[in-house]
Amino acid sequence: MNPRRWLAAGAVLLVVGVLAPVPPVATPARAEDTGGSAVTVPGSKVEGGEDFTGLKVTVTQTKALVNQAVVVTWTGGTPTPRNRPLGVDFLQVMQCYGDPHAVSDPDGLAFRETCQYGAKVDTPGMPADVNAAAAANANSRELRFDAPDYPAKDPKETLPQDAQMVPFRPVSCPVGATSCERPRTPDGSAANPFPVITDPQTGAQREAYADEVLSGYFNKSVTNEYPYALTAADGSGRISFEVQNSSLAPDLGCGDPYADAKGVVQPSRPCWLVIVPRGHHHPYTHEDLSTTHAPQGSPLIVPNWQYRMVVPLEFEPVAGYCPSDRAERITAGTELAAEAAVAWRPAICAAAGGSSISYSPIGDDEAARQLLSASPNAPGLIYSSDPVLTTASDPPVVHAPVTLSGLVIALNIDVNLDDKPLPPEVAELRGTALTDLKLTPRLVAKLLTQSYQRDVPGGGGPALAKNYDSIKQDPEFLGLNPLFADWDRRASVTLNGLMAPNGSSVAARALWQWVLADQSAKEWLSGTPDGQMVINPAYKDLFTGDAPDYFPKADRSCYAETVQGEIYQLCSQELRPYTGGFGRGAAQTLRGDTGAYGQALNQTVTPPRFEKLPREQPGFRFTMSVTDSASAARYGLFTAQLCRAVQGADEKYTSADCRGASSDTIIAAARTAEPSPVAGVSVIDPAKAWSTAGAYPLSLLTYAVADRTEPAAVRRDYAGLLRYAADKGQRPGQALGMLPDGYVPLPQELRQRTEAAAALLEVDLPAPAASSAAPSGGSGPPAAVPPAPTPAAPLPGVVPSAGAPPSPGGRAPSPQPSVNQAGNATPGSPVGALRYVLVVLFVIGLVGGVAGPVLRRIGSRNVPTGGAE
Repeated sequence: MNPRRWLAAGAVLLVVGVLAPVPPVATPARAEDTGGSAVTVPGSKVEGGEDFTGLKVTVTQTKALVNQAVVVTWTGGTPTPRNRPLGVDFLQVMQCYGDPHAVSDPDGLAFRETCQYGAKVDTPGMPADVNAAAAANANSRELRFDAPDYPAKDPKETLPQDAQMVPFRPVSCPVGATSCERPRTPDGSAANPFPVITDPQTGAQREAYADEVLSGYFNKSVTNEYPYALTAADGSGRISFEVQNSSLAPDLGCGDPYADAKGVVQPSRPCWLVIVPRGHHHPYTHEDLSTTHAPQGSPLIVPNWQYRMVVPLEFEPVAGYCPSDRAERITAGTELAAEAAVAWRPAICAAAGGSSISYSPIGDDEAARQLLSASPNAPGLIYSSDPVLTTASDPPVVHAPVTLSGLVIALNIDVNLDDKPLPPEVAELRGTALTDLKLTPRLVAKLLTQSYQRDVPGGGGPALAKNYDSIKQDPEFLGLNPLFADWDRRASVTLNGLMAPNGSSVAARALWQWVLADQSAKEWLSGTPDGQMVINPAYKDLFTGDAPDYFPKADRSCYAETVQGEIYQLCSQELRPYTGGFGRGAAQTLRGDTGAYGQALNQTVTPPRFEKLPREQPGFRFTMSVTDSASAARYGLFTAQLCRAVQGADEKYTSADCRGASSDTIIAAARTAEPSPVAGVSVIDPAKAWSTAGAYPLSLLTYAVADRTEPAAVRRDYAGLLRYAADKGQRPGQALGMLPDGYVPLPQELRQRTEAAAALLEVDLPAPAASSAAPSGGSGPPAAVPPAPTPAAPLPGVVPSAGAPPSPGGRAPSPQPSVNQAGNATPGSPVGALRYVLVVLFVIGLVGGVAGPVLRRIGSRNVPTGGAE
């Protein structure tokens, strides 16, 4: 242990009818490997029924899965009509456990009971057409039909004739179990009826509905089912599907240890992605219903279920990645390194003599404080996008570049257009995911300062009376994104705020530096109106100095209603709450869950209350968040392009010089990096990157910073981590041990710096003289030790642009606490919290007054990432 830390002491606390003709049954399609982890599965056909043989569905990742999104694409589908209610020609996607190929279950009717589906997710809106109908019960497990030409029971159905739904069987209650703590749900038959409950609205006794029966296992707020995946005019489609391991879907048990058919305990239960294509023929009479009605029923009924397409999913073990007898090495730091840090840990552990590397996501400043603290449980290596400045009384440290990524604005927006005649090329976009969005520094500033009326309780009063209700009405936004001119004009079909995390970070400072480097945004923040738009007065004094290193919620206003003399309030941070971190924000964006409360007071309950807004369902989503590129990639999210706006003589806006976060633009930004005050450490200035052609301005280079006074064995393990990060850790790939999507491999020069830092870390410092104080010399080593790497020069290949204005200031001190970030910035972030449980411990007392959490080992289980607690 670091000798400086023996003096510190502190206790820690663990925070912790009549039968109709029955069509022949299709053989369930099995997957064919397309190389790597991606799998493609073909569709099938039934004589006289649907013909899906032209359909091919690809799942981009099927192995090494954690709580994340997998991208599902398809070709050869029949286009989903956009001129009638949604009822024909779409896909339904769900996650299941069980055995889809069991000999004893040839029709998969037992397998379907293991699928998380039927929470009654809302149907996407389509233009009204009195001559056509929606697909009744397509979003449920119910067995009923709303038409007379359907049988009372399918002859292949194994459930009782009076059963009301396909029951759900949790993984903890296998077939044959005589007693289960969480039993198979009732099917609603006379022999297995639904329970009688008290109606929450009327108080009367009644039989529970099917979705209420399921709510003890999953509901609309937590399910990952995707009941309506629409096909474009060219027969293709794309969705991001959230796969869930046992921490988010415990009744599926994916990733948990299990006993196989031979009784051998395996480390990770496999699961399945099931795609059920829906066509336009009556499932029994085969009548073409494409222009009038719609095929009815759940995807789980026999004639629909027979077309299922099954893709295997292999999850990383939830129980842990490293044996408990391995030496533990504590690391912590910025979420920008989180996905990579966690992906590398199993490979490092698996190496001969490999150690167990724990990781906790905390802010850059807090990480630096903990690294330099005397706490015996402080991390010996941190990740930071800022150099760690030291004094003579601090331990010497070494910096090593490890990741290159970017801050992004992620989006999950379903195209919702006006119910009016539109050009075919526009109309065919209804219900699809918006892939391209352009934003300017000024538009981002408006969103983050709660300057649209919709982002303030009660609309903001007289100060914002002339401001637009939301961004979709802003002329600058409409000029850059002309599709929104045809958007659904209802006020509710819009963005409920740009989500951002709490706490200070270098990434937040970089965003504000980019905003303030734009003259029009800077002038608007200083009080110059943009047409009728003015800054929310609560923010007017926050941008006069250095760029803030956090996302302020300066508006403290509240909306109030009085009922029977009692005042009920909804305040700003309930209307527009923070996310728990970049990873959690990305997860919430995928789920369409802002965590916000609506401004309608529910007076039907006692006492009255403002209700949390439900998740926006597929087809209705309009969510955006500030996150990092690796988290956005993990959840399959599109990201906005950052643009400059040009206003013409007609006062209309167009976009210019748009840049997205890509390998090329991030590398271009890295080549603009300049030396910092710390030898060997270069940093990217957002303003300089913004002024450099082709450079993404929110690119960030993250360093591992290690304490050179740690014991030799500890330093050796940290040096091994650095060598892995510089070598195998820079190979892009989906498997653990590789560089996750969303990162750019480090240029060779930066890898060489990391190798040099690893070598320096293993060099022993000379023992201090008996009378001397702690080692001095800041971040440089004593003279007897080989010198640190020379000051960093700009990367070769791009000549730094001349005359680039520096970013406004270094940082503005946060008026809020500088993030107790192990517990505050990311409760449920992608690592420790999304991949493995973050066990948060805090110091009750530390000698020397060192504040902040003491980091302990990260556990093995994943925790919910927002909207699923």
